[in-house]
Amino acid sequence: MALELFAQAAVNGLFIGFLFGLMGLGLTIIFGIMKVLNIATGAMIVLGAFIAYWMLMIFGINPLIGVIIAGAFGFIIGAFIYQSVVRRVVRAQLLSSLLALYGVMIIIENIMMNLWGTNPRSIPIFYPSINIETVAISGTRVAVSLLSIAVTILLLALLRYTYLGRIIRATVQDWRAATLMGVNVNKVYTIGFALGVAITLISGALMAFMYPFEPFAGFRFTLYAFVVVVLGTLGNPVGCLFAGVIIGLVNSFTGIYWIPAMIPAVVYLVLIITFLFMPQGIMGRRK
Repeated sequence: MALELFAQAAVNGLFIGFLFGLMGLGLTIIFGIMKVLNIATGAMIVLGAFIAYWMLMIFGINPLIGVIIAGAFGFIIGAFIYQSVVRRVVRAQLLSSLLALYGVMIIIENIMMNLWGTNPRSIPIFYPSINIETVAISGTRVAVSLLSIAVTILLLALLRYTYLGRIIRATVQDWRAATLMGVNVNKVYTIGFALGVAITLISGALMAFMYPFEPFAGFRFTLYAFVVVVLGTLGNPVGCLFAGVIIGLVNSFTGIYWIPAMIPAVVYLVLIITFLFMPQGIMGRRK
């Protein structure tokens, strides 16, 4: 019985971990490109969940299509937020961008509250479970995990094999040299920020398949995203995926072997241990 419980916790943690990795991916892309920490990540995740939810409830659109719509909307709103807010603080002290994006977070949360109220909601979608011996694998979690992995692979392919990706990498390495070579750095930053927000909203739409949400539920997901990017090394997309799995396992084992209420505390503990013993993250190099 103990072994079966352990196996169930491991399976649950593995599949939810890919979603946590995707939550951190948008944050790490933005930081990797322009060294800005998007403190509004949690609010944007919840916004993505609401978009997918209302696409289903109002228009009857398949939630999987709603995920794509959430990503498209995220790209548009991300470009708008960069041009209207972030562009003015991108070269300033880190605290300036944090405060600016904190303001964005408050605005998003209050818009969602006024539009949709504070009642918890969730997307009523269920895929058949897969049973292997005594271990039940949720079909919904498998679908969410596969989509999270697919989005991560597409992003890595974009950054590695496309012209846009080469320009982004050049800007990350030295934005001044890229400017001298004719690269429009402001345009690259706009696309990079919009891409990060789009991925964040996609992760929120997928999160809605598994968790209930309300306008002020973003703090928990901000916590997960920050721990994932720190553990996986800031600015490293591959590290996000591995760190997401680790946090997913921590989440699952804490909920099963202890109590769910202690999950945030244990996740914080992982963050503190990372800062103390491995501040460069699992994919970083010691200096």
